[in-house]
Amino acid sequence: MEKVDILLPPTFEKSGVVKTRAQADEDGDWIAGFNLWIVQRVPVPAIVYQRRSLNSKWEPGKLDVSAGGHLQAGEEPLEGIREAREELGRDYPAEALYSVGRRLNISPNTRGVMLHRLCHLFLVEDNTPIEQYTLDEREVSAVCVCPIADVIRAYQEPGYAFDVDGLDAKRAPIHLRVDAQSFPYNWDQYLYKMALIAERFLSGERPILY
Repeated sequence: MEKVDILLPPTFEKSGVVKTRAQADEDGDWIAGFNLWIVQRVPVPAIVYQRRSLNSKWEPGKLDVSAGGHLQAGEEPLEGIREAREELGRDYPAEALYSVGRRLNISPNTRGVMLHRLCHLFLVEDNTPIEQYTLDEREVSAVCVCPIADVIRAYQEPGYAFDVDGLDAKRAPIHLRVDAQSFPYNWDQYLYKMALIAERFLSGERPILY
């Protein structure tokens, strides 16, 4: 079973305690996560979203971070890049990733268990067509590319929706109608903030912190 390091507030350094992820969640422990946002510059500034598995224990079927997961016991933040390889078949060198910091999140899974996460946030520019991705259908049901301007507008204008095409895990084309409810709920409007950050990143602004 997957094992994770238990983190201690307020610094969120590793405590030296290791548990299975399931036990850490049941105990209400803080554990580390890795989030990678894949952004594209052409034909328009956009973000690659994965549609979460319908069997996910958290926000099934929602459009979420390009690739993400939990750091295993002993891993450092950049080693989380394996998630992009496992979920999307994409591999990136560590130097290609741009860190925008960390965020804290507490939210319930489908059983009502409160999950405590410290997520390390990274961006990478990759203009590769999603047709070249290889999805792990156990974790990702589909991927799509959403123009950043439309994502921001969906959060700013109630009722605004837009259409995108994507691919499911079997490489079959899909069509999605996207609005603000298509994304997971986060108390700090995480996905809205990341769309704003991605826009700044592609414009060349540095430094950027979440």
